[in-house]
Amino acid sequence: MFQLSEDGYGGVVMDTGTAVTRLPQQAYSTLRDGFIAAAVGLPRTSGVSIFDTCYDLNGYSSVRVPTVSFYFTEGAILTLPARNFLIPVDNSGTFCFAFAPSPTGLSIMGNIQQEGIQITFDVANGFVGFGPNTC
Repeated sequence: MFQLSEDGYGGVVMDTGTAVTRLPQQAYSTLRDGFIAAAVGLPRTSGVSIFDTCYDLNGYSSVRVPTVSFYFTEGAILTLPARNFLIPVDNSGTFCFAFAPSPTGLSIMGNIQQEGIQITFDVANGFVGFGPNTC
């Protein structure tokens, strides 16, 4: 699903100009549904803007959330901190799952998911690496 086809359809880009990660509808629905199933006990609320999976966390000082990780072909795993996928959208305690469906087959890893992560590109060898931001 994430492969770039010979005719240029699909693929994945990392874009600091796109706020939230966009995934093809099937991938997005699978990720979202898995997150909802694992987020037992978190009170759901209405969607906000492009976000269809939101929670009313007003009054909570902390919550336990499912882990969200990206698994890459050559074995790299990027596990996101909760602040990179469950984001506040108002001042009333509403937090939303910061992913959205892509209107095309292209996947875009947005800047919210990239925050606080050092990303290294080895273009010559076709690899990307992730680590803690030490700056």
